[in-house]
Amino acid sequence: MIRLLISCAAAVLMLQSAPAVQYEDPGGRFTFSYPSTFGSSAAGTNDGFADRAAAVRFSRFPATYGGEAVLTRGAPLIDLQAVGGLYDSLTLEVFPAPLRALVVAQLPRLTAANFCAALGQRLHIDPDLPAFGPLTPQQKQAIGQTDLMRNTNPRVVECRTSGDTITFDKERAFQAGYPAQHVYGAVRFLRGSFSTFQLIAGGAAPDRATLKTVDDLVASFRLR
Repeated sequence: MIRLLISCAAAVLMLQSAPAVQYEDPGGRFTFSYPSTFGSSAAGTNDGFADRAAAVRFSRFPATYGGEAVLTRGAPLIDLQAVGGLYDSLTLEVFPAPLRALVVAQLPRLTAANFCAALGQRLHIDPDLPAFGPLTPQQKQAIGQTDLMRNTNPRVVECRTSGDTITFDKERAFQAGYPAQHVYGAVRFLRGSFSTFQLIAGGAAPDRATLKTVDDLVASFRLR
């Protein structure tokens, strides 16, 4: 236990003492800062496409999955299926554009006030809603299955709110019979042209230093 505490303290010190790097959006829209231990930055997944107004990848982010800083527009959607597949912009690409738009329109809109509750839910939408009446049984089934994607046995380990920002750690399984994995990060809800700035990662349980650093990165976001 003493060795573990020393190791955690060392990790905190290393992240907190690392020189900060200022990231400036090539389009001049925003800035944020991140520790130099994250390595170099580059365009991330679907950077600038659809509702992902910007995505920034780090060469040495300490996580198995994800770890991109993402600026979204439109209805708030969250990376890595952290709130189920229907709230993930990349997962929604399985649907044709008209069906995707219909699904997003029926989803309860995520806010700082309801995010923690939505995070712990197994399901977020009823495929038998009247708005889905014209759909085929197969399409309705696909909506239900996508909602469950990577969200079996969800358990919120931590979810705290500070103003417009949520910092969280959650355990869930890919599907029944699979081992639990952690998904964690920080989401800042924005007003105006953009809906969120977020950094979501996953894999092993995050240490306190990593969660604090992610929180600080999201808090440093500034619009120009």
